[in-house]
Amino acid sequence: MFDKLKSIKKGYVKSRDKPDQSLPYAKVQKRGKWIRRFVKIALVLVGLSGAIAFIKASNVSQINHKLIAKMKTYDDKLEKASMGQSVYSPSLNRYAQGFFQTYFTQSDNDDDKQKRLKALKKYFATNISSTIYDNQDSQKETYVGSRLLNTFTKNDVKIAQYQVGYTVGNDKNTIIRVFNLPFAQKAGQYTVLALPYATTEQDIVGHVGKIDQDDTNNATLASSDKVQAFVKAFSEKYVSSKASDMSLIMKEPEGLEGQYAAKSIDQINVSSSKNSMNIKYLLTLTDTETKLEHSEQINLTVSPKGSTYYVVKMIHTQGGLLN
Repeated sequence: MFDKLKSIKKGYVKSRDKPDQSLPYAKVQKRGKWIRRFVKIALVLVGLSGAIAFIKASNVSQINHKLIAKMKTYDDKLEKASMGQSVYSPSLNRYAQGFFQTYFTQSDNDDDKQKRLKALKKYFATNISSTIYDNQDSQKETYVGSRLLNTFTKNDVKIAQYQVGYTVGNDKNTIIRVFNLPFAQKAGQYTVLALPYATTEQDIVGHVGKIDQDDTNNATLASSDKVQAFVKAFSEKYVSSKASDMSLIMKEPEGLEGQYAAKSIDQINVSSSKNSMNIKYLLTLTDTETKLEHSEQINLTVSPKGSTYYVVKMIHTQGGLLN
């Protein structure tokens, strides 16, 4: 009896102590499956983000290269544009005049010839043979002077155009010719790239622009006592006062400090809008020291201020801008 109870108790204990592993194992398997799936998804996302980042970086790099190339293009265009207009450079002028003095000074003395070639070698590019500029002829040539006419760019080469004077032989009459000097410039230094070549002087006089102006004239307003009085009072104060004294009647004060006197006011032209008025006129001035006269075109933009006007803008041309 007791043995039977012991065996039953022993079996119960064994049965109670032995866990049922089937259900937890299924849960572990399911959880592991989701973890593996999550890791795979995470790895895919990391890979995609890396690829996207690489693509973006490549695009940024390409954009940067394009911007750098575009900036260089703009710089080149700006340099060409700046070289295309008449400019004065003291350092270029000093360099070019030194070159022309050496180039157009020729002697029939052999020692002088060698000195000339040695001096010219400092000006020409290093890969130019001296035989190129050894153009010494049998006649004596003496440099008289030169002056800068223009600088421009042709076929991507900078050119300095000079008027050069020199004499030939014992003739005292000065020959004046125009020569173009191809040169390179870097860090304030210059190099002659080719022999100077002769040309004719460019005509710089022409009609290339018009004054941007409003020809509408309010004749009644222009001849009114109020406008006439204001123009006269303003002009006299402008020529006699300092800029600081004009601050009460001008937004951007100007003054000639008594260096000139207003002699006459002519050709008053007035056009008006709702809140402002343009007054254009010709002002003739007399220099108080030399008594010389000159005329200036004045364009005033004014707004009402009490019984008179306030100068919002003053331009020293009738229109202010060129087309």
